[in-house]
Parts: sequence; C-alpha cells; structure tokens
Amino acid sequence: MSGYIAFVKKEFTENMKNYRFLILFAVFLIFGITSAFLAKYTPEILSALTKDMEMSSEPAALDAWKQFYKNMSGVGFSAFIILYGNSLSNEYSKGTLVLMVTKGLSRKAVILAKYTVAAVLMTVSYWTSYAATYGCTALLWNDRTLSHVALAASALWLSGFLYLSILMTGCVMFRQTFTSILFTGGMAALLSLAGMAEPIARFHPFILTSKNVDLISGTTVPADFIIPALISVMISVFGLLTAIRLFNKKQL
Repeated sequence: MSGYIAFVKKEFTENMKNYRFLILFAVFLIFGITSAFLAKYTPEILSALTKDMEMSSEPAALDAWKQFYKNMSGVGFSAFIILYGNSLSNEYSKGTLVLMVTKGLSRKAVILAKYTVAAVLMTVSYWTSYAATYGCTALLWNDRTLSHVALAASALWLSGFLYLSILMTGCVMFRQTFTSILFTGGMAALLSLAGMAEPIARFHPFILTSKNVDLISGTTVPADFIIPALISVMISVFGLLTAIRLFNKKQL
C-alpha cells in the first residue's frame, strides 16, 4: 500500500509539471463554456452570414446539452486518450520502471496508481466542464423542464473509465504511444460495431454515450441505463485486471 501511495503522489506531481492535467482541464472547460453559447448564437450567426437561411426553430436549452455531449464524447474523450496514451511509454524509455520494481514496488501498484491518477484528473476536468455548461445554460435559458440532467452526465462520465481501462491495457501491451492510442480506438470501434446487433443494442455500454439527450428530453427512462452501466463497469474492471496481469508478465 505504501508503494501505491508513493507512486500516486509521484504521478500527480508529474501530471502537474508536464502540464498534462492543465491541458486536459482547459480543453474540457472550453467545451463546457462554449457548448451553451454555440447552441444559442450559431443559428443567428449563420442567418447573418447567409441571408436566405431561415431558422426552423429557436435554440433551446436542450440544444446546449446536445452540443456538450457531442463535444465531450467525441473530441473531449479523444483528447483524454491522446494525452494519457504515453502513460507507460515514457517510463519504458526512461527505464524508471526497472529501477522502482527492483527496489520493491509491485507491478500492480504501478498500474493501479496510473489508473487512479488519470481517473481522478479526468473526473475533476469532466465535472468542471459539466458545471460550466450547466451554469451557462441556466444563464441563457430559464428552462426547468429538462429532467435527469445530472444522471445523463454521470452516464457519460462512467464511460470515461471504460476508455481508460482499454487504454491502460494498450499501454501495457505496446511500448509506443501511437500504437496504444490506435489499440484503444480499434477496441472502441469493435465495441461500437458489436452494439449494432439488435439483441445487444439495448444493453450495450455505448448507450451511456449516445442516449444522454434522450434521457434529458424524456424520450427514454433511467432504467434503460442500468444494465449498460453495469456492463460498462464490468468491462472496465476486466480491462484493468487484464492490464495488471499482462504487466506482471511483461519484460521491462
């Protein structure tokens, strides 16, 4: 346990010094602030630029959340994966892992510490972004008809742990950053394709990233998210355990 705590402190310090957390926080915060304003004013800007264009309807608070989920599930989590794709490759190149492991640090502690720090920093960045979107949406619209806003955001946040567990497995399997990121993208694509099969679609984890707006607008219910959430947690745990097992056997 002492080794794990020491490595967590080391990871937090390193993420601050190399600006990785600052970059992630800034990207997420920008998406949080701009989501509501883009939803509110983009139609007006387009109408001003194109005189023949007419807005079919006035922008609503739901449009702000559509923008938020589009940004976060796409570019936001992609930025997260890219930033943390070198979690182990830097350690491999510097040879620091060999030194620490020979001094008694367990390999399991390395993986758990890196996962913990990445998960915590992602969580802080994500919920700050959510708070920014919530505040800006409340400022621009006085709409209290939307329901389960926090629950929908929690569903997307939960999927971040799934991506992280896949990424950690890729970082253990491959020494190159690009290959780890490519592996994560490939596995995410395979999971997405598997969700296209009708018997699986209703319980697929990617419901957590695709049905958020439906939950807010009331076209789906919270119960539809229970099984996908449980499956997402199971895959996340399996991915993390797989990363630990592979790292225990890997030659440093």
